[in-house]
Amino acid sequence: MEFSIDLVPGAGPVSVAPYRMAPTEMIKLKGQLEDLLEKQLVRPSVSPWGAPVLLVKKKDGGSRLCVDYRQLNKLTIKNKYPLPRIDDLMDQLRGASVFSKINLRLGYHQIRVKEGDIPKTAFRTRYGHYEYVVMSFGVTNAPAVFMDYMNRIFWPFLDKFVVVFIDDILIYSRTREETAEPLRVVLEILKAKQLYTKLSKCEFWLDEVKFLGHVILVEGIAIDPAKVESVLQWERPRTVTDIRSFVGFAGYYRRFIEGFSKIVAPLTQLTRKEHPFIWTDACERSFEELRKTFWWPGMKREIAEYVAACLTCQKAKVEHQKPSGLMQQMEISEWKWDNITMDFIVGLSRSARNSDAIWVIVDRLTNCAHFLPVNIKWSLEKMTQLDVKEIVRLQGVPSRIIFDRDPRFTSRFWQSLHQALGTKLKLSSAYHLQTDGQSERTIQSLEDFLRACVLDHLGNWEEDLPLVEFTYNNSFHASIGMEPFEALYGRRCRTPLCWYQDGEQKSYADKRQKPLEFAEGEHVFLKVIPTSGVGRALKARKLTPRFVGPYHIIQRVGPVAYRLALPLSLSDLHDVFHVSQLRKYVHDPSHVVELDDVKVKENLTFEKLPVAVVDHKMKEPRDKSIALVKVLWDAATGEATWEVEQQCKERYPFLFPSKSVFGDENSCCWGGCEILSFFFFFFFFPNPHSLSTLTFFFSLLLSPFF
Repeated sequence: MEFSIDLVPGAGPVSVAPYRMAPTEMIKLKGQLEDLLEKQLVRPSVSPWGAPVLLVKKKDGGSRLCVDYRQLNKLTIKNKYPLPRIDDLMDQLRGASVFSKINLRLGYHQIRVKEGDIPKTAFRTRYGHYEYVVMSFGVTNAPAVFMDYMNRIFWPFLDKFVVVFIDDILIYSRTREETAEPLRVVLEILKAKQLYTKLSKCEFWLDEVKFLGHVILVEGIAIDPAKVESVLQWERPRTVTDIRSFVGFAGYYRRFIEGFSKIVAPLTQLTRKEHPFIWTDACERSFEELRKTFWWPGMKREIAEYVAACLTCQKAKVEHQKPSGLMQQMEISEWKWDNITMDFIVGLSRSARNSDAIWVIVDRLTNCAHFLPVNIKWSLEKMTQLDVKEIVRLQGVPSRIIFDRDPRFTSRFWQSLHQALGTKLKLSSAYHLQTDGQSERTIQSLEDFLRACVLDHLGNWEEDLPLVEFTYNNSFHASIGMEPFEALYGRRCRTPLCWYQDGEQKSYADKRQKPLEFAEGEHVFLKVIPTSGVGRALKARKLTPRFVGPYHIIQRVGPVAYRLALPLSLSDLHDVFHVSQLRKYVHDPSHVVELDDVKVKENLTFEKLPVAVVDHKMKEPRDKSIALVKVLWDAATGEATWEVEQQCKERYPFLFPSKSVFGDENSCCWGGCEILSFFFFFFFFPNPHSLSTLTFFFSLLLSPFF
């Protein structure tokens, strides 16, 4: 392919005198001429054409020789081949995550000039008259011709995995594995066409890349910070030309600036012919605001601080970091059955001997366990007798017992008894089962054993319990490196059972945790689980806060537990919580903190009351009819569920007024529920006159009539 320069009819040669240069520039000019002659890109000329030259600074601090071809370009027939829109090129990169960029070395110089048009490229300098034998920068049709050439050679692959803008080539793919083949295809095409690249400007397998004044990321497209600096350093315009330059440069990135036309309006008015050039305060504000939109000093830090102090985010968003609180390892026992743990398995089917629970007692040193069938309604005196018969009789009185906050273990009788025996009682942290992890792990193994026995032998679980205890105590435990029976008696029990691996390790547990500490006097949020529904429909709700509070820390209880100052509405809760149940409250002066009016249960759940009944229907499964009502739980989100009417009447009688205000209970009228809904909607909706609000409100009020 050759480059031709076609002139308008009647055009003749034009020659312009050389520009004056400083001595230092003359030295640079001479060096660049020698380089061009050595590479055979130019040759001496006797052409009647002649254009002046000047030196332009490059990004790396060097200088580039530029020929002022403005007079030649006026006489040249323009090539209207379109250059691609940059925003169209960027749209092709949607979904890409791996990028490779190739920049051609002296791209224009890789296309020769038609022999008859070489004299037209002549330029004049202090050191002689020369002409280009290759396409030169500055010639009017050079970009169009080179773009046409690049599109031809890459035509089959454009917008598939490559985009081209003159001498800049970008290869993109969705994964790193997909990048190799497109990159090989592009390099083979360049090799076949003898187009050479500049290695220092080539980059491969990038997650982000600078391309055509933008930074292309996996998440999207951003402004190149280097371009932003030019706007920040721009001096105040003093002429119409200065304003056009500034607005034109800033307008290139208008897609990143919301309301660009409104911001720049005072400046564009100064460019009109009939408008006098008067720099007003409005122009100054427009100029400064436009510059500020390109750069926000300390943006990352300020946004992080704002998000951290967001009250709604602190109460509603879930944490994706490691759970708080490093593992606090218990003291290692010095003797067998000196330090034990206790817990119950409840909810079992009633056995032939009237047992419905299992009392699990584990020695923390040997992992040896006793599983005692009990009835959950037994008195504490009877439980104490069983403890003496099965544990104290065989193993002696322990010096320490760890258990959860079961009412039996926290009673005065139990505490007074063990105080007299010299046994220390240790309670686990509230709502944090990991405190007594050994009992919980033993219970998990026990349940697996019982489930297998019941399924395989179809027997009563209480009858299988002695064999299950024997199996557990003769299974290999990785934490002690032997069976509990061997650890207790110093020898193995004669049994063919397979090893059952079971162990605990502090270092492994801490890998899944993060340290978190609070000081007395700080405020924290408390994690809760909101629920709604009736009977079996009880379920966790998704669009309600995950945390309530904030509450004041009164005291630190141990390394990972804290005592909170709870309000009267939460007086039924134990006031000591594990650190994993807490979230730090980030204070901000603008916060208006209101106490959460919720009734939190002992398992840290709370029930939100329904708003109104919005619909009725009958369901007829088989031979019976069930009356259902549609209950509105949240007016803001419109969350509603179908519930059994009878259950709702028993649980929420306020939804069903017994007597109508205007007639009997079977007539279509407004009751207490509808009147309550009336005040609810006009209190919670700031604009009750909006169409959507009124439509929803009247559908609620008219529901009894249909």
